[in-house]
Amino acid sequence: MTSLKGKPSPSGSPFEAVHTFVLNPKSITMGQLYGEFDLLTHEWTDGILASLVRDGASATDQDKRWYVFDGPVDAVWIENMNTVLDDNKKLCLSSGEIIKLLDTMTMMFEVADLAVASPATVSRCGMVYLEPSVLGFQPFINCWMRRLPELATEYEDQMRNLFDVYLLPGLDFLRTSLKEIVVSVDSALVMSFLRLMDIRLKPLTYPDGKPPPAPQFLNLIPHLLVPWVVFSMVWSVGATCDLKSRVLFSEWLRQKMREAEHVPPFPDEGLVYDYKLHDGGYSDPTPDGEPAPARWIHWMDNVPECMITPETRFSGVKEVRCVSGHV
Repeated sequence: MTSLKGKPSPSGSPFEAVHTFVLNPKSITMGQLYGEFDLLTHEWTDGILASLVRDGASATDQDKRWYVFDGPVDAVWIENMNTVLDDNKKLCLSSGEIIKLLDTMTMMFEVADLAVASPATVSRCGMVYLEPSVLGFQPFINCWMRRLPELATEYEDQMRNLFDVYLLPGLDFLRTSLKEIVVSVDSALVMSFLRLMDIRLKPLTYPDGKPPPAPQFLNLIPHLLVPWVVFSMVWSVGATCDLKSRVLFSEWLRQKMREAEHVPPFPDEGLVYDYKLHDGGYSDPTPDGEPAPARWIHWMDNVPECMITPETRFSGVKEVRCVSGHV
């Protein structure tokens, strides 16, 4: 609307610029939100919302002003806005001041749920709840793609293709063929997957002021995209299922990699959960300091063997109690 200022809108009136004011009403006290009297001096101190609304009501331009309440709906602060949300459109403060809202001023509420909202609140605010299933996964992926480090933007199309090959079919396979220990939400699994991808891309974001990997290691990225996606799949989509389902997921993921002819393949022994990724020098050092092909390493490789003899003593443990109270 700001970009279209001056051009005719579908209603016939011209578009106007929009100023947004975002606040979380649950993060502050009622006094800080609306204003309060000092019990000692009886002085009135304006609240954040009162100051914003007063400035908007006194404005002489026709710009739109949106007041966005981005936070949980609370029965206390929302009920104090009854006169604002009904046809009166007046903000009544405990100081006796009444601020009439203009037609250019709009109250908006962006909430996570309506668990404590009364039917009256919902009807006044015109709240609409969108199920995650209605949104789909594409908004999550699109938002993540916009935050890609500059050095990784050229691989956006490749990553989208890999997401289509592994992520979306993996979620379908999880829901249709696997059993979870604790039932999860698809959107949460997608976000876990994307956070694991963030970890792989972190060296490209100049963390703590460090430079990105050297050019010879940056050249490894096109070959690392597949193992990055596969590893993230294992510990997001495949991480919530039980043991029998993990065997099925491991077989499914290996088959997917064979069908797509993606490398490096997992070793035949064990499950895909048994292996971690060595990225050939991109973030994991190599013995000679030179780039190397990515490979899967068993979690227990290079772990020294631990021998417990009968003479081994527990240090620092004086007493062990069971739940029943017996020692």
